[in-house]
Amino acid sequence: MRILFACERSAGHTFPALAVAQKISSVAQGTDSQDNFAIYFFVTSKNLKQYVKKEGYLTLGKHLPCRCLIVEGILRFFEAVWILLRLRPEKVIGFGGRDSFFLILLSKLFFIKTVLYEPNVALGRANKLLIRFVPKVLQGFPGKQFCAKSLVVGVPLRKSLTKLDKPAARKILNFDQTPVIFCCGGSQGARFLNQVFLRFIEKFNRQCQVIHLTGQDKYFEIYQNYNKITHKSFVKDFYYNVEILYSAADIVVSRAGALTLSEISYYGLAALLIPHPAGFGHQMKNALYFQEKGAALVCPEKDFSYSDFSSSLERLVSDCDFRKNLADQAGKINLGVGFEDLDITPFY
Repeated sequence: MRILFACERSAGHTFPALAVAQKISSVAQGTDSQDNFAIYFFVTSKNLKQYVKKEGYLTLGKHLPCRCLIVEGILRFFEAVWILLRLRPEKVIGFGGRDSFFLILLSKLFFIKTVLYEPNVALGRANKLLIRFVPKVLQGFPGKQFCAKSLVVGVPLRKSLTKLDKPAARKILNFDQTPVIFCCGGSQGARFLNQVFLRFIEKFNRQCQVIHLTGQDKYFEIYQNYNKITHKSFVKDFYYNVEILYSAADIVVSRAGALTLSEISYYGLAALLIPHPAGFGHQMKNALYFQEKGAALVCPEKDFSYSDFSSSLERLVSDCDFRKNLADQAGKINLGVGFEDLDITPFY
């Protein structure tokens, strides 16, 4: 069987697809059907394409520097036709995003089996249009179903995301048992998040340790600032072995993409969320879901209050019981699905 995963350009689209592909490959390994499998990834991020290739999968998809909807739409339409005629996939699984819109739409029109997956609490723009064309819709967040043909499956987590012993994870980072704050802006980084967190940590005088994934933008500048900070720190632009970082952390400061929240839920961590204001507010809706469950604090970027952000983060560091309660509630949401527990039947 030839399966095509249509993933777009962000880690939030690509990593859940990678988890499903890894599980399918694992199930097929050693069976008579193994030789008949071919898994392809449509990925439009150069960095993520390299990561998927490293995992042993074939990749397609052109990186387009422009984000003009009309130009992109024309190019993606012809790219989708070329890919489908070249690969002749028997199944196409879409993970959202406008880059993959025509792959899903044309797959259905060409009578190829299609499945649509939405990790966020609300449908994205592309999936909102596609939902009427596909026979099966899978959703990440628990709760209200998108439609009669949808099924809640959680957010698949890739094979490498295992839970490590906290002291062992901290030893790898040369950390002690002081509270650890993990600031992560996502695979692309987050300039606003980096700025406000760095401002906080430069003036914070309580004992803590810091993990900061900055993204490529301004990485060296941020790294140099940490030379002036007395807190123990681990600063990288991107880090593949993120399971070490989550296992070592007590608090996460991050955006509110579905993948990040699934990881926070899986590791059971207290979180302070600053949802990205773009994308028709889907991150805000994700964050509010966690806040309503008592699983996170939320500081919206729109009308941002640094005073509220600072006092919230100070409380998370200083109040162990409050932090533990948030962490427990995050774990109860069960958004992230570990590799061993992942059921590929709905996808496959």
